[in-house]
Amino acid sequence: MERIVEEYGFLPFFRSAIPGFSIEEMASPSVWFPPKGEGVWEWKDPVIASTGAAYGKFILSRPAFVSRELFTLLAAYRRDGYDFEGFSNDGLATHSERIIYGILEECGSETSTFLRSKARMSKSAFDSSNSRLQMRTFMMISGFEYHLTKDGRPYGWGTARYALPEAVYPGFEESIDEWKSEEARKMLMERLRSAFPQADEESLRRVIG
Repeated sequence: MERIVEEYGFLPFFRSAIPGFSIEEMASPSVWFPPKGEGVWEWKDPVIASTGAAYGKFILSRPAFVSRELFTLLAAYRRDGYDFEGFSNDGLATHSERIIYGILEECGSETSTFLRSKARMSKSAFDSSNSRLQMRTFMMISGFEYHLTKDGRPYGWGTARYALPEAVYPGFEESIDEWKSEEARKMLMERLRSAFPQADEESLRRVIG
């Protein structure tokens, strides 16, 4: 997983618009729910930590790893010149999205459990709002946290820690400003064409959104 993220710059967790290119399709069934030891679910946090990639619902509203370089281009394209304040002032953010973003703006990052509690939202409202924020690249998952056994070993499902990209990547907003939206889109398409020459144009366009 680390090698693929570093080589291609992104890696969808589940099936996407590019056939065969996802963890779901590439990983052996034996590492999805192994009876003992770690599998793909437990590997997400180490991959984020080792590669510095952003993780979140960035492709077709489904989770994917995206390298910092490509995430910068993706944000320049999808934000289309907006910061969140301008996005909100133009009526493009919902009330729920403004609440979630405001909480993260104050603290930089927060686990999903506490973020939803602070936002005082139903699970469906919270999930749909943070999915839209991730697709717009205003929000990402910076890591996962686990309960620990008495001897310090992690166990159970990891709890996502949500963060603003600006809080994770120093100078992120300035990096975005180096690119116009259309320039960033063309760069992304060129990278994808080079990596996946067999994929049709429509599939590549669906990936970048």
